[in-house]
Amino acid sequence: MSTEVSDRIRKETSKSSLSVSRVYKSDYQKEGTETAEIRQEVTVVSFYPSKSIANDMQDNVFKLQDFGFKEEPYTNTEKRVAWIDVPVGTTAEQVVAKIAALPKAGLYRVLANKPILTDNQKYAITSPDIDVTMDTFAENQVVRYPEASANAGKLALDQLGKPQYRVVFFKADAPEDMDWRTASAGDFYSTPSIKAEMEQTAHVVEGQTL
Repeated sequence: MSTEVSDRIRKETSKSSLSVSRVYKSDYQKEGTETAEIRQEVTVVSFYPSKSIANDMQDNVFKLQDFGFKEEPYTNTEKRVAWIDVPVGTTAEQVVAKIAALPKAGLYRVLANKPILTDNQKYAITSPDIDVTMDTFAENQVVRYPEASANAGKLALDQLGKPQYRVVFFKADAPEDMDWRTASAGDFYSTPSIKAEMEQTAHVVEGQTL
């Protein structure tokens, strides 16, 4: 478990062990490979002070604990999924064994206001032999409200009303989550269909699972 503390919010993050839900052949599988689906749950408990003693413009010489104010917890559990190529015939148990040998392995999340592209994806966009465009990745990565939400299926825009893109990656030595979203209102990418939706989509609520 890790703890992040600021003058206004304290956050505690815990992560479950990695699990392999299945090994299967996807629609666009590379020759000689199959796909392993890796899952992990990340729970963040955010503690909000019942009263504010500082703001973005002014600090305080005292800390929250000096006042004895109560904290109000908010729990958010995110279910992450990533996919990796494995040799044909590999079992889920074999993948689990490989992961067990990597004590620092984990799934990390990247958020941005533009599609998040790997080197392979950037090459695919420029290749005349591969039928994908930037819009292809944008439509697949754009953040939408989950099924349990009252806004299920709608775009989850950021606080500036910009589209958000989300990708989860597996790493043998997992880094911290990355947030590439910017504070510039015009700094984002949208497809024609996403742009049309933006006009009628509510802003994402703080604490919403991404």
